[in-house]
Amino acid sequence: MSDWKAFQDFQGGEAASRNPHDGPPRAGSFGDGASEYEALRDGPALVDRSYRGLLEVTGADRAGWLHNLTTNEVKNLGAGEGNYAFATNLQGRILFDLNILIRKDAIWIDLDRRFLERAKAHFDKYTIMEDVQMVDRSEDFVRLGLVGRSALGVLEQLGAPQTGAMPTLGIAAVTLQGTEVPILRHDFCGLFGVELFVPAEQAIQLWREWVDPTGTLHAIPVGDDAVQVHRIEAGLPWPDCEIGDEVLPAETAQLERAVSFQKGCYLGQEVVERMRSRGALARCLCGLRMEGDTLPPPGAALIGKEGQHVGRLTSICRSMALSCVIGMGYVKAASGEEGTPLQVQRPDGQPIDAVVVPLPFTNPSDG
Repeated sequence: MSDWKAFQDFQGGEAASRNPHDGPPRAGSFGDGASEYEALRDGPALVDRSYRGLLEVTGADRAGWLHNLTTNEVKNLGAGEGNYAFATNLQGRILFDLNILIRKDAIWIDLDRRFLERAKAHFDKYTIMEDVQMVDRSEDFVRLGLVGRSALGVLEQLGAPQTGAMPTLGIAAVTLQGTEVPILRHDFCGLFGVELFVPAEQAIQLWREWVDPTGTLHAIPVGDDAVQVHRIEAGLPWPDCEIGDEVLPAETAQLERAVSFQKGCYLGQEVVERMRSRGALARCLCGLRMEGDTLPPPGAALIGKEGQHVGRLTSICRSMALSCVIGMGYVKAASGEEGTPLQVQRPDGQPIDAVVVPLPFTNPSDG
C-alpha cells in the first residue's frame, strides 16, 4: 500500500462520516458540523485536500505548450506565480479547470482527481514535437489545507509568515521536519487558506501533531461538508458541479480570473472570444435562495413561472450564515435576473419555491 493510500485509510478511521465521490471518498465531518463551519472562518482549520491531483510538466517548451492549451496566461508568469484557467475543446466547452503553478524547473498542473485521466489524454493528444514531459505526482504528496483567520499565526509558527502577503496561487516553501514543503496560497472555499504539499510518508504524523489539543498548533480537523457550505456561500464553482464539459467559460461568471483576452490564440479561443464580444449568454450561473428546509438533489430541474424548464440546480446546502437553504444553478438568461421567482423540482414531484439572488451569497469580510 502506498503512503498516500495509507493516509486515506487513516482519514477514514478518523472521520465521523464520509462523503462518497467518483474520486477518493472524503471525510464528511469529524463530529460537529457547526463547529467545523466556524473553524473554517476563525481557524486554524485543517482540511485534507488529497482529492486534488497533480501533474508535473518539464521540458524546454513547457510554458509555450501549456499557454496554447489553456485560457489564461502562462508564458509571462514567473517562478512562484500561478493562476486559474480552463482547458477547453475546439468548441470552447470546458474540459476541466486547473491551477497553473510555476516552479523553478517545472510547471505544476493542479486539478480535481476526477479529471486526471481526461487531462492526461487531452494533453497527450496535443503534444506533437514539443520538448515536454508530463508526470503524475498525485500520490507523492498529501495536500493539507490550513484555513481561517488564525491560520496566519499557525503559519508563523511553521516558519512561513510571508504567506499572508502572498498573491492568490502564489507558491513558496516552508521547512517541516527537515523537509522543504511547497506551500500554496489558495482560498479554495472563499476564506483565507493555504495548502501544504506534504510528502505522503510524513502526512499521518503531521496530521496527528497538528490536531493534538495539547500541541502548539491545535488545528481543528474539518471535513468536506463544512467546506462545501462555505464555498457555496462564496459563490465558487466546483469541479463536476458547476465545472464540466457541458459548460462554456462565459457561463461560469469566472472570466475575469480564468481567461486572458490579451494572450492570443489557444485551443477554443475563437468561441470564448466571440461569446465575450457579443455579450449575450443563453444561460448563466446564478444564486438561488429556497423556501423551507428540504435539500433537493443537485441536477434537479429549475422551473419558470410559466411552467417551462429554465435550468438545473448544481449545488445545494443549508447556509449557516443565512439560516436558509441556498444553491447554485445554471439558468436561462431570461430567467436569471435578480428577484426572479423559480421552482425547484423535487424527485417526488413537489416543487420548492426559490428566488434568483446575486453571487456571492456572503462576503468573508462580513463576519
